[in-house]
Amino acid sequence: MVDPVPEQHALPAVAREVSKLLGLPVQSGHGMDVLINGDEIFPAMLQAIAGARREICFETFIYWSGDIAQRFASALSDAERRGVSVYVLLDWWGAQEMDEHLIEQMRDAGVLVRHFNPLRWWQLQRMNYRTHRKILVVDEEVAFTGGVGIAEEWCGNARGPHEWYDLHYRMTGPAVGEMRAAFAEVWSEVLQQPCLPAASTLSSSPKQAGGDAAQVLSSAPRSGSERVYELFRYAIESATDSFLVITAYFVPDRETIAALIAAVKRGVSVQVMVPGPHIDSQVVRYSSRSSWGELLQAGVRIHVFTPTMLHAKATIVDSEWVIVGSANFDNRSFALNDEILVNVFSDAFAAAHSAIFRENLVRCEALDYDRWRKRGALTRVKEFFSDLLRPQL
Repeated sequence: MVDPVPEQHALPAVAREVSKLLGLPVQSGHGMDVLINGDEIFPAMLQAIAGARREICFETFIYWSGDIAQRFASALSDAERRGVSVYVLLDWWGAQEMDEHLIEQMRDAGVLVRHFNPLRWWQLQRMNYRTHRKILVVDEEVAFTGGVGIAEEWCGNARGPHEWYDLHYRMTGPAVGEMRAAFAEVWSEVLQQPCLPAASTLSSSPKQAGGDAAQVLSSAPRSGSERVYELFRYAIESATDSFLVITAYFVPDRETIAALIAAVKRGVSVQVMVPGPHIDSQVVRYSSRSSWGELLQAGVRIHVFTPTMLHAKATIVDSEWVIVGSANFDNRSFALNDEILVNVFSDAFAAAHSAIFRENLVRCEALDYDRWRKRGALTRVKEFFSDLLRPQL
C-alpha cells in the first residue's frame, strides 16, 4: 500500500478526520463512474469480465435466476476457460433462488464457486450472519460496488414496478487493491479456502491525475462492524449544511434519530429518500414508518419513491463527501452483515449525487407530519409489531 501519511496534508479536512476516525488511509487519484440502473450497470460489469486477462473476484448477496443470471454465469465461465482465475463468492441465503445448473456450469468450467455461511444444524445461531457486499474486481485494475444483485429485477431503467432503481459504481485507482483485499480476506479466513495470489503479482490500478480522494471500508460482525455505525453517526454530527440519504432500508435506532433531529436544530437540511409501496420487505417498511413522526415533526424531510423499488444506497454530506456501497441505513448493515463502503471526498462527485437526488424528487411523494399522523389503525398495528424486530432489520 502507498504510504498515506505525506498525502494526508493535501486532502480536504473532512477526509483527514474520517481517516483518523476509521484508522484507514484516504488516497487520491481515483476514477469514479456512476452507473444508474441495470441498463448501464450490467453492460459495464459484463464488459469488464469479458476483458479480464488474469483474475476476477466476484462477491454478491443476491444471485437469482433468469437471463441476466445466465449471462453472468456464461461470462464468468468463458473467462475461466480462456485462462483467467475466477473466484465467485455467493451468500448462501441471498442465492437461495439461484438455479443449480448455473453453479454447475461455472464449476464445470473450472470457476471456484463458494457459499458464504451455508446453513448447518450445529451453527443455527449464525444463520443471521450474511455477506451483503457487492464486489467485482477485475485484474486489480477496475472494481465495481454498489447496490445491485444479479437478478431480473435490476434489469431495465426503473420504468415500472418490475425494474428496480439502483446505483452502482465503477472505480479505478489505488483503492481497487483494497477492494480485492477485502474479498481475499473473506475468501481465505472465513471460507478457509486457499489464499488468492499475492497482490504484488498483479498490475495495480494506477492513480489518475486529478482523480477523486477515496477510502474503502470493509466491515464484518467478527471485526470492525461498529465502524460503519460510527461512520454514519460522524457524518450526521459533522454535517453543517446538508445531509441527504438515499436508502432501500431506513431503520435508524434511537440514538441516530436523536442525531438527525439535532442536525436539523443546528440548521442542517436533512432529507431522506426511501421506497414506497414497492419494497421487498414490508416488515422493514412498517418498522421504518413507525419512527417517521418525530423526524417529520422535527423538520426532517422524507421523500417516498413511488414508481418501483428504490434499492440504491448513497449519503451526501455537505456537498463534499459521499458514502456509497452496499450498506443500508439500518442495524443489519451497521452490525449484522458484512458490508463494503467507499467514502468519496469530491465536490464534483457530491454535486452529481445531489443532482440525482433532485431529479428523483419528481418521482417521490413528499410526506408531512399531518398525513403520517392520520394513517389508519391497521397500519399502526403493523408498525407496532414490525418495530419489535427493529434490532434485526
